[in-house]
Amino acid sequence: MANLTKMFLSLALLLPGVIAAQTAASPLLQGVADVKEPKDVTFVYDFNGDTFVETVKMTSDGKFNFAGALPMEEVDVMIYVGSSPYGAHLKKGTTTVMAIGENATFTGDNVAESKFFNKYIQAFYPLNYKPAGDAPFVFEDGKKLLESEKSQVNALIPGVKDSLKDIYSRMANSYYDEVMLSLLGMDKAFNGVDHNAEMDEIISRVDPNADESRLTGILNYWYDKSDMHRNAKANSILEYMIGQFDAIDKTLTNEGNKKDLWSTLGSMFMMYKPTDEDVEAFFAGVEPQLSRAPLVKEKILKARNQYMDKIKPGDAIPTDPKLISPDGKECHLSDLLGKTVVYIDIWATWCRPCVREIPFMEKVVEEFKGNDQITFISISRDDNKEAWLKKLDKDQPDWAQYIFDKKTGDEFMNAMGISGIPRFLLIGKDCKLIYPDAARPSDENIKDILNSAINK
Repeated sequence: MANLTKMFLSLALLLPGVIAAQTAASPLLQGVADVKEPKDVTFVYDFNGDTFVETVKMTSDGKFNFAGALPMEEVDVMIYVGSSPYGAHLKKGTTTVMAIGENATFTGDNVAESKFFNKYIQAFYPLNYKPAGDAPFVFEDGKKLLESEKSQVNALIPGVKDSLKDIYSRMANSYYDEVMLSLLGMDKAFNGVDHNAEMDEIISRVDPNADESRLTGILNYWYDKSDMHRNAKANSILEYMIGQFDAIDKTLTNEGNKKDLWSTLGSMFMMYKPTDEDVEAFFAGVEPQLSRAPLVKEKILKARNQYMDKIKPGDAIPTDPKLISPDGKECHLSDLLGKTVVYIDIWATWCRPCVREIPFMEKVVEEFKGNDQITFISISRDDNKEAWLKKLDKDQPDWAQYIFDKKTGDEFMNAMGISGIPRFLLIGKDCKLIYPDAARPSDENIKDILNSAINK
């Protein structure tokens, strides 16, 4: 249940205030970033369990403004410049000024609060604690980093206004615990170390009705251990989901935390690709809950669309993304199709399952070496081009390597309905997909599958 991507996207600080539209003429935030090319800037914040997302365009000189209509008086907002996370504190009638270079600096209004939240976001950023795809996981290194980062976060709390000191302290403690649970879980998964007792002790401290439990994502760990989840009895996933919505409604008192769990469960239900009849029965069964949470229902409907099969065997590729080779040359995916069968590996250096497939891919490529009827291509989803180049330099792969252009790569992944990697595509000589979700190189039948495609 503990989904790091979801946790860190839903993380923001809700503060008491008057619900009204933003009317100030000046922007809530004025920003400038030292970047080589303009990027989209995305603002994410939470209000009573609903996650709001707004994207603005950066100008050619790196400037961007945010003047959104906040549904509360003030809020802490996560800010993504491309894929790099930052944080700032915004308040109606004031303007926070932010400059992003190697890090973020603040002037204007809300400086102390913005310094805290920016450091808080970056200190507990989940990817800081995940090893590279082929690197060993060392728990003590992660713990040492976490302790150091928490100390730096706590050092900024005395400078913020009094009304925020307590909630900022609770948030820092909660997010520290959430990252520690992640570290303990990774040590168990990667190294076989049993941390169950330590994890149970941390989870026992979680208050399921505290805002910080939702905002840091640790609520998901609490739910996994809860009696209502573990002792649930149901004859189908549909019956289970409807029962859990009701149980959460009766067990929790914090409406925002209810909505957060409903959103997660509803989206998970759609991952199972239920029939139209089951979807209709699901929404009828959870109507007492979702009638109070229209934005959650909207999010679940989006998940329904996301997990439906968008592309089927025989379809053409839906978009034509730009690809960049290690030497910086650009082409489009269509330039690589139409002459042979093409087996494509979509991966990233930070994706451990992706990296585990590389030795198998090497064997498959070697098996078909000299066969001019099939081409092998790997396309990276890395945002960090240097990490990608470093990995290629280390491995010296004997097949074509590219990295997605960010914008057109995202468009391609969305159009294909690809929400996770590694992902393998098998495309015929007619440029149509033989398998939009092909077998992995580690599949024992991969040789027969590729030969069948060649001889088709």
